[in-house]
Formats: sequence, C-alpha cells, structure tokens
Amino acid sequence: MDLTSLPKNLAILYAGRDPQRRGPRPALTLDGVIAAAVELADAEGLPGVSMAKVAERLGFTTMSLYRYVRSKDELLVLMADTANREQAPVAAPESWRDGMAAWAKGIFGVYRQHPWLLQVPMSTPPAGPSQLLWMEAGLQNLAALDVPEGLKLQIVQLLHGYARGEAQLSADQSAPGPEAGSTADYGRILRAVTDPETHPALTRLVASGLFDGPTGYDDDIDFGFGLSTILDGVERLVGPPPA
Repeated sequence: MDLTSLPKNLAILYAGRDPQRRGPRPALTLDGVIAAAVELADAEGLPGVSMAKVAERLGFTTMSLYRYVRSKDELLVLMADTANREQAPVAAPESWRDGMAAWAKGIFGVYRQHPWLLQVPMSTPPAGPSQLLWMEAGLQNLAALDVPEGLKLQIVQLLHGYARGEAQLSADQSAPGPEAGSTADYGRILRAVTDPETHPALTRLVASGLFDGPTGYDDDIDFGFGLSTILDGVERLVGPPPA
C-alpha cells in the first residue's frame, strides 16, 4: 500500500498504530491517547476536547502527546475512526432488507453512543478504514440485487444520510439547555400562537393530543417508522426479496 499519495490525516489511519517495539511497553501509547480523547468527547462533547485536557486525563504533559499526534485535527480523525470501529458492521446478504435495516440501525447507534461524531465534518468521501468497513458491509447486503452498482451505492448513501439525520434530531431534542423543553411545552406554545383560521392543520394536530403524551424522540418508534418507509420504497424500486 502506497501511503505517500494519501492526505496526511488519512495516511496515519493506514500506517498502523503502536508498532511492536523491543523492551518494556511505553506507558503512553497512541491507542491510549485516542481512547482518552474519545472518553472525554463522550463526557463533555467535542468542544471539551483539547490536547491539554487529554494529557491531563492520562497524567502526562501536553508536549508528550505530540510524539503521537501532530494536532487536534489529526486526533479528531483518529477518534472518529476508532468510534466507528467499536460496533463493527456485519453483512447479511441473504436478506438485503434485513441486512440494510440492521446496517442503518448500527449507524444510528454509533451516532447515539458518540453524539460528537455528528460535529465531525464530512468534507471528503469515505476513505478511512472504519468508513470502508461500513460501506463494504452495506454494499455486500445489496450484492444479490440485479441492479446497477451505482444504484446500490445510492441506497447505501440514502440510508446513511437518514440515520445521521435522525441521530442529529434525537441529539438536538435531548440536549440540555435553557431553551430545552418537553413535548408538552411545545404543545402549549403551539396552542398560544396558532388558531383554526390561520393554522387549521396545526390546530387539528394539537387537538389530537399528540403533544400530551411521552416526551422527546423515541429511537424505536421515530427511527423505525422512517427506516421502514425508506425500505418499502427501495423494495418497490428493486423488487421484493425472492420467496
């Protein structure tokens, strides 16, 4: 593998981590740095991650970290790859629909477990090791379909975009803050600012009692509805699974 042609932040993902050295294992390792940074991001969010805080969490000086990562941006690339590898995807090509349902739920689960991943820019096509594992599993689920390869990629992208978008919505609704409110609060707001003449549809919605029940985003109900609807559409496009 020729790593010289890869961007620096991508090349480090393929260069291998913590190669075996002779003698005692060092107290500080690249994997340890990444793990500490992921734990910090899970606890405090991405803005709470800094080289100084990671070093403090490990009990080392900030300068010690620069022997393993050159910058916070590089650390972020490594963190994202590690978080995406924690829940390794498993292809199930014997049933493309079941396989893609599990695949999309896995993507959603990764974002729910590590909400800070939603703040990681997606400025380049997926090319990191963990990204390619997920992409490969998705395409393997669709391998038996008699459709163009480009359409399979579009299906994978569609489901990934849906899972990421729903995870963002779920994270936004559950985020604490001075403006955060319950579903009941939202219902009261709608009742205050709408009336049957100007907002007849919204008035009917509020009157239905929808906002009087459980609060917040329901992972199973809300995510499951959209996922089933998308898969129904894909099934109409590619044909039903064989009997």
